[in-house]
Amino acid sequence: MPDAAHAPSVVRRLYGLLTPYRRTVLIGMGCLVGSVAAELYPPLVWGRVVDLGLAQRDWTYIGWQLALLVAVFAVQQVLSAWRGLLLERAGQQLTFDLRMRLYNKLAGQSAAYFESQRSGDLLSRVTADVDGIQDVLLRGTDAVLGNALRLIGVIAIFIALQPLLGGIVTLPMLAVAVLLRRYNVRVRPAYRAARNRLGDLSALIADRLAGIRVVQGFAREDAEARKVQAIGEALYQEGVRAVQIRNRTFPVVRFVANFGNILMLGGGVWLIALGQFTLGGLLAYRGYGRYFYGPIDDLVNINDLLQRAEASGRRIFQVLDAPEAVTQRPGAQPLARPARGEVAFEDVTFGYAPGQPVLEHLNLRVAAGQRVALLGTSGAGKSTLIGLLARTYDPQAGRVTLDGHDVRDLTLPSLRRAAAVMQQDTFLFHDSVLDNVRYARPEATPEEVQAALEVAGAAEFVAALPQGLATLVGERGVKLSGGQRQRLAIARVLLADPAVLLLDEPTSALDTESEAQIVDALERLMRGRTALIVTHRLSLARSADRIVVLEGGRVVEEGTPEALRRQMGRYAALEDAAMLASD
Repeated sequence: MPDAAHAPSVVRRLYGLLTPYRRTVLIGMGCLVGSVAAELYPPLVWGRVVDLGLAQRDWTYIGWQLALLVAVFAVQQVLSAWRGLLLERAGQQLTFDLRMRLYNKLAGQSAAYFESQRSGDLLSRVTADVDGIQDVLLRGTDAVLGNALRLIGVIAIFIALQPLLGGIVTLPMLAVAVLLRRYNVRVRPAYRAARNRLGDLSALIADRLAGIRVVQGFAREDAEARKVQAIGEALYQEGVRAVQIRNRTFPVVRFVANFGNILMLGGGVWLIALGQFTLGGLLAYRGYGRYFYGPIDDLVNINDLLQRAEASGRRIFQVLDAPEAVTQRPGAQPLARPARGEVAFEDVTFGYAPGQPVLEHLNLRVAAGQRVALLGTSGAGKSTLIGLLARTYDPQAGRVTLDGHDVRDLTLPSLRRAAAVMQQDTFLFHDSVLDNVRYARPEATPEEVQAALEVAGAAEFVAALPQGLATLVGERGVKLSGGQRQRLAIARVLLADPAVLLLDEPTSALDTESEAQIVDALERLMRGRTALIVTHRLSLARSADRIVVLEGGRVVEEGTPEALRRQMGRYAALEDAAMLASD
């Protein structure tokens, strides 16, 4: 991922996320201003009651001041309630919208992006990091602004009541500002490292849980637990480092800040003795002390929140700023329906890494309705060809066309409706059989689904499931056998009704009996459609109209199965090897 901007830019961008909700936030902040003003009024009443009401025995004046206090308290609570409601609503909307932005960004990324990322780390960014940002942007900002207003209001009142004492009492706050700035510089790397370690831990746990059968199958539970423990301890150490920095800094900050209390008491008594201050004024000063020095503890927590949010924001903007390798061009046109299914690769060069081409100046044409098997050793570029047609990747040179159109000039939805990919690792969602099969066509009726299941040879076993089409098949379809999952995938593709089928090792993970059943279902699926079949097994290749053998990113053999068998080349060698294996 590209590195995000420096911390100040990250913080500015974080607050820029509030722009769509500025009206709600501004009203909430207006309620905050009114609430703080009401909160700061009572100490003034104490001073007036002592200096005016009590000194002159004016009980009516004291009664009115007490009644005013009741009204002020009521207004403060109403404004606080409205502020909380508005800011919480904005916070929930921000969280929802930001998660959707991240999901949509990830959903639009190419396969190359996900091959370089860890799903657990991405999940951590969409969940934990977004929650951290919400905390600081609204709750933290509410606390920061509220405390800032209190500090400004108290300083103004201090100076209005006694300018000299007010200036003396505020001096320690300058030293506090310097200490906090130094603290931020030291603690920021610790919080950043902690968020990264948390992402590493999430990624490792997600990966190992997804492969728990492999872990248990090789008795690697203890070894994997040690890996989790190692990353967990690194996370622990980064957290402790941040706590150590905080606990070395903030006792000094609190001591310096609270030194103002000593200045307040000593200076106030001295000025009263000189006749330049009143007892009621000093009582008011003391009442405002908790608003002046109390926020220091809040600032400790808020400052930590800000540093954590900066680290989370950096990780989120890395996702949002990541370039999209495969995008829909401006002015892209939908493919005319129904598509014919004519495919061409014209002088195509592609590599996953610079200077290391997987395909090099490759040319291949597939007529509409033709079935072509792609054979070759691992790494020859067979699956890459399929990925280029489906625009999982884009070629670095040359072009790929469908019905004469460069696939980059077509809208992505229309291209992927016309060319459907069926992978060797069939993915089924944790949902019902019905919803899994009609995933490509949600509007399909149960009758259409049933017809697709019949053609795919899946109707019988689906009918035997506890709830039939309504049966939950479990995460990744783990409640079904490999052959059953594959037949559901065939039914799903049948409902999509694509013009071009891209089959990537559809039988590689199946036993011989299941393979025979799937081959029969695939035969029915491919009927009347263009098909590109990547396979190491010859059961599918023998029924192809043409066989293309790839080696080193180039076509080295091409022709019908019978013609290539007579050439005694690479395909013939594969057939001979298959015959020897069967013997």
